[in-house]
Amino acid sequence: MIYAADSGAIIQSHEWVEPEAVFTRLNEQNKKGALWLDSSNARQTQAQTQETKILSPHNRYSFIVADPYKDFILYPHDIKARDAMLAELDHICTAHKNIWQDLPAAIDTQTPPFRGGIAGIIGYDLLAPPNQENQNTPPLMPLMPLMVMGVYASVLAFDMDEKSCFIIATGLPATTPSKRQQAAQNAIDAWCAQLENLPAPKKPTLSPTPPKVQSNMGRGSYMQAVQDIIEHILAGDIFQANLAQCFTGTLPEGDTPFHYYQRLRHISPAPFSAFGQFGEWSMASASPERFLRTHKNMIESHPIKGTRRRGHDTTSDAALKQALQSSDKDRAENIMIVDLLRNDLSKTCRDHSVHVPVLCAPQSFANVHHLVSVIRAELRADTNPFAALQAAFPGGSITGAPKKRAMEIIAAFEPTPRALSYGTCGYIGFDGTMDSSIIIRTAFMRGRHIHFHVGGGIVADSDAESEYNESLDKARDLLGALGITSQKRAL
Repeated sequence: MIYAADSGAIIQSHEWVEPEAVFTRLNEQNKKGALWLDSSNARQTQAQTQETKILSPHNRYSFIVADPYKDFILYPHDIKARDAMLAELDHICTAHKNIWQDLPAAIDTQTPPFRGGIAGIIGYDLLAPPNQENQNTPPLMPLMPLMVMGVYASVLAFDMDEKSCFIIATGLPATTPSKRQQAAQNAIDAWCAQLENLPAPKKPTLSPTPPKVQSNMGRGSYMQAVQDIIEHILAGDIFQANLAQCFTGTLPEGDTPFHYYQRLRHISPAPFSAFGQFGEWSMASASPERFLRTHKNMIESHPIKGTRRRGHDTTSDAALKQALQSSDKDRAENIMIVDLLRNDLSKTCRDHSVHVPVLCAPQSFANVHHLVSVIRAELRADTNPFAALQAAFPGGSITGAPKKRAMEIIAAFEPTPRALSYGTCGYIGFDGTMDSSIIIRTAFMRGRHIHFHVGGGIVADSDAESEYNESLDKARDLLGALGITSQKRAL
């Protein structure tokens, strides 16, 4: 044990174990609400400029949770219950804020920031219902939840830089310090049992016969939609809209959603990778993009706009990165979303506190370069992180600007609902600490059925063919985890 709080909560260190090995065991046990927030690119390094020092800390920690003591699952047919459910979540976000009130600074800096609270996913369509008249809804889509959030009393937390592991237990929902302390100790003992004799995870093999997947928008349809959106932009209707196509397919015989994720995280390591089991549904995410992060009273967002493939060698890679950094079109795309997020954050933040410490910085990931910006602000005293998340949701990088009109145009041109795609995944701690991703580069599975959305931002000088090819670049790793190396199989 390294700390026991007066509230009954406990933090205990544990010898290092590999998160993948832990979650492999939980997956085999089919643990309810098992979620792995996986910084799968934590070991990747790059030159530390002032900008990358700001961007890099977000891939330091990983978290595993399971068995929530309360869960919130909302399906499309229950949409009338949405506001009441969100209000209850908002209440939970503040009801237990004193659990870690007296945490010493030395312990605070030593341990990962999520120490129990709410975790899960909120889908794009929860707060942005699609234009149903224009939707070609796949048969499985109505069965897909719009939100899955659990309230977790304990967390297995990993500092991927320091190779340290912690079991953090609050003892909730027990109501007195002594009862919480006993419940917390029981939770720690249960986690310790799970961590004994962990086998090394095996790399799942690919089927010798890759499956076929299909897009809801062929090349011609996607390019025509790009042209139509450009017409909206030239008419002064919007400045930018994010257009996505949806791929659907079937996992090979004998494959599983978790095996798919294991392949994806090795093909495409990303700071906001995640795998979750939500009843019959699973999510495998290789998202590189932070939506919102809070620490104490500060909040920040890291929107991504602008993409180039990685090069085949050092020279071509550097040239592609430089081309992205000097692209007026990509910078304009990014800056428009920065302005939108400045407006979104101002709804819940102190006047004149919103600022942009990083604008259009190139950041390199496993298979792509991106332009990333950082917007920061100070939350008002009368609000909380969950309220800030709702005020900024859905993220501007996957809607467009102005947001409301861009979302209306998206609903008109995209033939399939986004559902959980392009929503957000992450946690909100009892102490108010929050971190969340934009759900991009993410597949959802039910049984062996799989689907995922890929797309990009359309601006006035977008080229339809280039935008279509960029969407395929973003699909490459999701297809690769299926064993599909030629995108022609998906066309």
